[in-house]
Amino acid sequence: MLAEKVYREIEKVVGRNNISQDPAILEGYAFQPFHKAAPGAWIPRPEAVVLPSTTEEVQKIVKICNKHRIKFKAHSTGWGAMGGPGSEGVLQIDLRRMNRIVKIDQKNMYAVVEPYVICAQLQAEVMKLGLNCHIIGAGSGTSPLASCTSHCGMGWSSISTGYNNRNVLAVEWVLPTGDILRLGTLSMGIGWFCGDGRGPSLRGVMRGWAGADGGIGVFTKCAVKLYPWPGPREIRVEGLLLDVKTEVPWNFRTYSCRLPSWEAYTNVVYKIGESGIGFIQCKNAIGLTIAIMSPETLRSLKENPQWREFFKSLQHIFIIMLAANSRGELEYQEKALRQIMEEEGGELIELGQTGSLFLPPEKTANFYQAMWWGLVRVSTPPLIFRMGGSFLTAFGGDEAWDAAVNQAKRGEEIKQEFIDRDLIIDDLADNAWGGIYEHGLIGHQEELVLFNPRDKKQAEAIEQFVGACAEASAEESLGIGFSLFAGKQIHEIFGPRSCNYHVWQSKIKKIFDPEDLSDSNYYISPKE
Repeated sequence: MLAEKVYREIEKVVGRNNISQDPAILEGYAFQPFHKAAPGAWIPRPEAVVLPSTTEEVQKIVKICNKHRIKFKAHSTGWGAMGGPGSEGVLQIDLRRMNRIVKIDQKNMYAVVEPYVICAQLQAEVMKLGLNCHIIGAGSGTSPLASCTSHCGMGWSSISTGYNNRNVLAVEWVLPTGDILRLGTLSMGIGWFCGDGRGPSLRGVMRGWAGADGGIGVFTKCAVKLYPWPGPREIRVEGLLLDVKTEVPWNFRTYSCRLPSWEAYTNVVYKIGESGIGFIQCKNAIGLTIAIMSPETLRSLKENPQWREFFKSLQHIFIIMLAANSRGELEYQEKALRQIMEEEGGELIELGQTGSLFLPPEKTANFYQAMWWGLVRVSTPPLIFRMGGSFLTAFGGDEAWDAAVNQAKRGEEIKQEFIDRDLIIDDLADNAWGGIYEHGLIGHQEELVLFNPRDKKQAEAIEQFVGACAEASAEESLGIGFSLFAGKQIHEIFGPRSCNYHVWQSKIKKIFDPEDLSDSNYYISPKE
C-alpha cells in the first residue's frame, strides 16, 4: 500500500474517485495470463491504481512518484502483462479516462489520439471520411497509441497499411522525470504531421523495432498515419464476432491460397509483394482457425488421426483480400493473383462462392460476411482464448520474407516436440501467423501457442517453450523478435550478438530515468 501521505497527494490531483487501493480492485489488475515473462496467470499486484484524465495530471503524478521514489507503470487498454507491474511496490497508472480522438486531418491523412482510444473507435470515425487505420493482430480493442509508441504492431492489413512501428508521427511524452517532451513537428509548434522536427530525431530513442513497454515514461498523445479506404463510408453490421451479417462491397474479393510446400508459399508471397496487389494478406493457420471456430473439433483430432493428417496437409495456406477503386483494377488484381498461384502450383479458392466452404449457400454467405468484417475490423482475435484460456507467441522477428518463413518452420519443429510430450495444446504444430509489409519484401511470422494457464504443467512448459525459441533465434540467427518480451534478462543473450545494442539502450534508460522509476521489467535496467 502507498503511504497515507503519498496517497493523499495523488488524490488531490485526480479526485477521490480516481484513485484506489481496494484489494479487490488491485487483484483485478494483477490477473494477467497473457504475454508474461514468467509462468502462471498473475503478475505482482500494484500498490494503488490511479486514473488521470489529462497530460497535466499524468505529469503531476509522475513528479510525485519522483519526489517519493515510487515506481510507476502506465497502461492503456491493458492488453498483456507488459502493461502491469513487473515487481512489488509499483503504482499502476491506468489511462482509460484519456479516451479522446483529438483530431482527424483528412487532407494530410493522420489522426491524433489519446491512450485509451481503441482501433475500432478510430477506424469507425475515419471510414466516414474514406480513410482507414492500421489495426494490429491483437485486435480492434487495442490502443493504436500503445502499439505506435510502446510495443509493436503487425496486422492483417500490413501489406497496405504498414505497421505501427512506422505509422507513428508526432508524440507527446511525459518523461520518467515528469518533464514533457514533444517529438517531431509538434516540438516546433507547427502541428502533428511528422515524427521528425528540428535537429536530431528522437524517434529511435523513444522506440526501436519494439517499444519500451512502459519503461521510459508515459505517452499521452500521438499522431498516427491513415490510409485510403476503398470501401463504403457507412457499413451496416448486425451481430457479433462469428454471427455478423453485413453486405460485402462489390469491389472486395477474398481468397484462400493453398501451396504445396514452404518453398512455393515463400515464392508466392514474394511475388504478391512485388506485384503491388492486395489489401489484406496474412497466414491464418488451419489449427488456429479450427481453435477459434470449433474448439471441440480440434480437441477430437487426438482420437481421429486421419482427420488430423488431413488438416495438417492444409498447412501452407494464407488469406488474401483484394480491394479496388474500379472494376478494371479489381480484374487486374485477380488476374495477377491467379497467374502467381499458377506459377507455383497453388490452389486458389474464392471464399464466399457457393460450395467453396462445403456449406449450404445461405450458410456460405453468412460465414463469408462474418469473415470479411472480422478481417476488416480485426474483431475476432479475442476468440483465440476459447481453446485453452490463454496463448503466447514466439519468434516474430521482422526480416526478409524467406527468413521470416524460416522462423515459422523452426517454430513448428520446436512446438511439435512439446505436443508429442503432451505439454501444450495440440494445434497441429504449424500455427504461424503474419504476412508481408507495405507490398515489400519484409515480413512477419510469429508462432502462436495455445495453453491453459490454470494447468501447472502447461504453464511451466510455456516458459520452457519460450526459452527454446529464444535459444534457436540466437543460435540460428533467426532474428530477435518476440524473445524481447521474455523479460529484460534476454538482452544478455541477444545484445552481444547484435552490436551490443543493450549497452546503448541501458545508457538511454540511465539518462532518461536514472532512478529507474518507470518500471523497466519489459525494457532494460539503467544499471546493466
